[in-house]
Amino acid sequence: MEMRLLESGTERAAFEHGLTQARATRGSGFTEKRRSRLGRVHLAFADLYGIFDECSANPDRMLAGFAMHSLDLFSQSYPKPDLTRLPPEEVFEVGELWALNLGAGAAARHGCYLMLGRLGATTLLIYPIVKPWDLTGAYPDYRAADTPIEWPFAETLEGQKIYVQAMVLDGEHLKRRTLGAAAAGFEADTQNRRVRFENPLAAALLERRMNRLERAARSRERYAEAGGHEAMISAK
Repeated sequence: MEMRLLESGTERAAFEHGLTQARATRGSGFTEKRRSRLGRVHLAFADLYGIFDECSANPDRMLAGFAMHSLDLFSQSYPKPDLTRLPPEEVFEVGELWALNLGAGAAARHGCYLMLGRLGATTLLIYPIVKPWDLTGAYPDYRAADTPIEWPFAETLEGQKIYVQAMVLDGEHLKRRTLGAAAAGFEADTQNRRVRFENPLAAALLERRMNRLERAARSRERYAEAGGHEAMISAK
């Protein structure tokens, strides 16, 4: 997979098209409010990254993407949580994450952690939707900061209110993610405009299988220690 920093107007327009399409067709769908300009600010000034499968028949088709900015570039999307005590150049907000399929989504998250590590991030801030759909479960190790926020910038396709939950990843949790992404191997140019890495989905699925096998083995051991074998014999 290849992650590219999107710099041309054509590339950034393709990112916006993919984002709009994914938001409208994934899950129940939502969109930015007509008067909101938050998305325009992110698309204009944040760093946009696209995910491509350079080995596919269509290597220039964007499969996923995300926007990233440090708080010394411009402020966070919402005043909460208060992160003013932290060095703004080390705090990154990531948003506008979208993907056309599961593998591309895994690659986008993997690439995001790679880039955070290379940029020296110490704190990651995100605002996932918590209502009417709870998407926060997709972010283990993140901690909720403050209470859910009635998001003034977006609504469902039916015009319902959307609530988001500010979540933060920092300390050892962020370090483990960034170091883990780097340890999987990658190639990058000197300015981080192009970063190549193996699709992490296969590795993630293998890790999940291994974790399930380990849990099953531990369960069998506990069962045996508790006299499960004798109980089975006496029940015959």
